[in-house]
Amino acid sequence: MERILVATDLTAQGARAVRRAAMLAEALGAELEILHVLRDDLPADLRIEFERVAGGRLAADVGALRLRLEDRVRSRLEFGTPWMAILDAASDADLLVMGAHRHAGIADLFRGTTVERVAKACDTPLLVVRGDPVTPYASLLAATDFSLAARAALEEALRLAPNAATCLLHAYGVPFRFLLGGESRRSLLQAERQRQRKAAERDMETFLGGLEARLADAEHAFVDDTPEAAIRTALARAPAGLLAVGTHARPRLSEALLGSVARGLMADPPCDLLAVPPPFRTTG
Repeated sequence: MERILVATDLTAQGARAVRRAAMLAEALGAELEILHVLRDDLPADLRIEFERVAGGRLAADVGALRLRLEDRVRSRLEFGTPWMAILDAASDADLLVMGAHRHAGIADLFRGTTVERVAKACDTPLLVVRGDPVTPYASLLAATDFSLAARAALEEALRLAPNAATCLLHAYGVPFRFLLGGESRRSLLQAERQRQRKAAERDMETFLGGLEARLADAEHAFVDDTPEAAIRTALARAPAGLLAVGTHARPRLSEALLGSVARGLMADPPCDLLAVPPPFRTTG
């Protein structure tokens, strides 16, 4: 990893994102750029004052990190529409880091925010920081549907958390389960669960091709539930520092680009969330 971009709104949550990004840059030997975007429709007098204050805050952040990162840290102040400016700046970054939404838990307020708009169109792995970074990630939950996006998310997470205890989670659902009742139908339901679990175990072996040695001690969890519910239940039982998911990205202008699972999690992230698009974009 060569370049990490962290976008901060200069709030406390933005400061957490900067600290996590700096920790990762130090561990990975990467360059760190700290970005703040001021709206370009500010009145002239406010623009001058905001630029002075924001520039001073960014300079202070860079100065505080010089001892750790030397000349590998710099700041950048842009004027424009925040989510568009962040996307432009992230186009040549290996990782984009942002703070979690400040209205966590209220999904309606998440829609249309800078984080969601960036996530919907971002070609770069996006790390949304919720927790206060104190130590490197010690635990990782990687949710997988065995897709290319999930594999890309797992590989990226292992770069960011190389020493973390890892749990690989796959959620599956039995079709028409709520139509099955009675003893005979209950046995059919159990048989279908067993069939899907065995199929998932085989798919997991294929999914991990080339990573078997690296993940020899990883826990494998197969859960009969919806993906988001399975993830939140798993994290409630065993909290993790980092959650990795694939985003199943579609073309830049698609309103459906951010998958429903990633969208729900990002609206109220239970922990730091790494959202990674597949290695290529589809056209439909």
